[in-house]
Amino acid sequence: MKKSICKNCTHYSSYYKKWSSHFSRLNNGFCSKHQKQQIQFENCEDFKDNEKKEKMREKRLFTHLEHALESINCISQILKEKVDDSTLEED
Repeated sequence: MKKSICKNCTHYSSYYKKWSSHFSRLNNGFCSKHQKQQIQFENCEDFKDNEKKEKMREKRLFTHLEHALESINCISQILKEKVDDSTLEED
């Protein structure tokens, strides 16, 4: 079972720092239940497990990945057809 710390709670949203090529998660975030900034390892009596939130996020992620893969396959097919067309024109 997960510990009842802020980073595992539905009400907690992490803060991120933007670097030139990526984002990194900071050790604090925002608690929508208490409407204040929290450190991710604090304990809370209003803890609510975010398992459902994680499953929904995972489902959305796989949906987006499927769409991206579909787009990549379409682009690949177009490029293959162009290569085939250009080799036919050379012959």
